[in-house]
Amino acid sequence: MATTTKAAAPAKKNSGFQGVKAAWIILVICAIAGYSVWYFVMGNPDNFIGGDRSGHPANLLGTVYKGGFVVGLILTLLFTVICLGIERYFAIKTAAGKINLAKFTAQVKDLIKAQKFTEAEALCDKMQGSVANVVKASIKMYQTVEGDDTLKKAAKIAKISQAHEEATQLEMPTLQMNMPMVATIVSLGTLTALFGTVLGMIGSFQALNKIDKLTYALDEIGFTIAATYDSTHNEA
Repeated sequence: MATTTKAAAPAKKNSGFQGVKAAWIILVICAIAGYSVWYFVMGNPDNFIGGDRSGHPANLLGTVYKGGFVVGLILTLLFTVICLGIERYFAIKTAAGKINLAKFTAQVKDLIKAQKFTEAEALCDKMQGSVANVVKASIKMYQTVEGDDTLKKAAKIAKISQAHEEATQLEMPTLQMNMPMVATIVSLGTLTALFGTVLGMIGSFQALNKIDKLTYALDEIGFTIAATYDSTHNEA
């Protein structure tokens, strides 16, 4: 009677911090924090001459506030990258396990070569983390196929390799979580700063245009006054 081969047991979930799956919550909170800093801290009336936000800035904070809403957007991106960086640090630290990785690798290899699988599993339980989960799943499959006489050696090796790859794929989402968002924000940060520069240049040109109109009006008035005096006086 053929023996049915058991499927590889899923890797045990890591204990501890697993990362923030809903990263958009961090983005929203950082947006609120960023625009609050821009409006309430940088836009504090004390940072402007006469206490008027529409007036001239009295210090650096007031000057940065004059950059407009883009400043709040840049702060949002900055705070988000910082928060996600901290989140990734603790998530990867948890996934790395509780034992030095090089030491764990050497010990578990020695135990596997000696076919001391019980001790190897105990070491994985002590290690925890992604590497330990993958190793433990592979060991379980080894033990499963070892007692299956219906499979050839090549098929058994293939199943062990498959279990190892599947366990690795289960762990990768935790390690790569939120990294695409970090990469996107890093790219957007430069573009957002350039966008703010363009807006500043547009505002500067508009101010220069107002100055040109003012100068033109003064010249026109001055010419009119001079022409009026010339036409109403017959002095030599």
